[in-house]
Amino acid sequence: MTFSLLFFAAGLTTFAASFILWRDALSLHAAPGQQPSNPITALLFVAIGLNIWAIHLMDSFTAGGINFTLATGVAVATLIVQGIYIIGVMRHGIRGLGLFLLPATVIPLLLIPFLPEAHTPNWVHTSSLLETSHLLISLLAYAVLTLAAFHAVMQIMLDRALKKKRMTILMQALPSLFDIERHMIAQVKVATILIAISILSGLTWQWVEYQHFAILNHKVLLALFSLGVLVLLLIKRYRSDWPTRIVSRTVIAAYILLMLAYFGVKLVQSWIS
Repeated sequence: MTFSLLFFAAGLTTFAASFILWRDALSLHAAPGQQPSNPITALLFVAIGLNIWAIHLMDSFTAGGINFTLATGVAVATLIVQGIYIIGVMRHGIRGLGLFLLPATVIPLLLIPFLPEAHTPNWVHTSSLLETSHLLISLLAYAVLTLAAFHAVMQIMLDRALKKKRMTILMQALPSLFDIERHMIAQVKVATILIAISILSGLTWQWVEYQHFAILNHKVLLALFSLGVLVLLLIKRYRSDWPTRIVSRTVIAAYILLMLAYFGVKLVQSWIS
């Protein structure tokens, strides 16, 4: 299939951007912040273009709504993550995040053609603007929390390196702890709002469509758990009750819950069936 080749090409292009970033980070001559970002952003723009083209060829967006498969969800989420990263690089110069983020986006792009139901356009077919908005807001929330989770991983690694006084070239390539935490908390706040809107819009759509709420649905429950964890985190962070390491681990826990809500259970069910 043509779209499979496009996803593969997007994965290879993203891999090339990752290679350049890692090569610069491990260079003894300059830190990543002193290296030009043009080659990386150019390659990512190409990867995003290929991703969009592949999604289009899958007939994901139609006049009647969205044909949403597991592959579509993963592709759109990867697209949003890479898009937000490019904006961050262009506006804030946060290239160090890509050391872990870009390789992580290579994997789904290469695996999308092999995902269950990747070639079936009827996993979810949206039939209303409310349902379509709910799905897109959910994916945006997942993408933003993905970025926060990668910031949390960097914060844990850098904090350990500082405590052990083992600042390798890789650790020196990362942003400062202050910048990592500032971006992470900002992303957590945005993700919390988006998840809350996603849950409300989903319940509203259920009521409009079926005149009842499926609150005991695994997606709703896991999303509620993730939202509760993030709200607790923000409260504790405001009161300065939690140290940095607990904040980072809590972000990762919330991300895992949300990932299971959106993709995990469906993926397992698809493989079993």
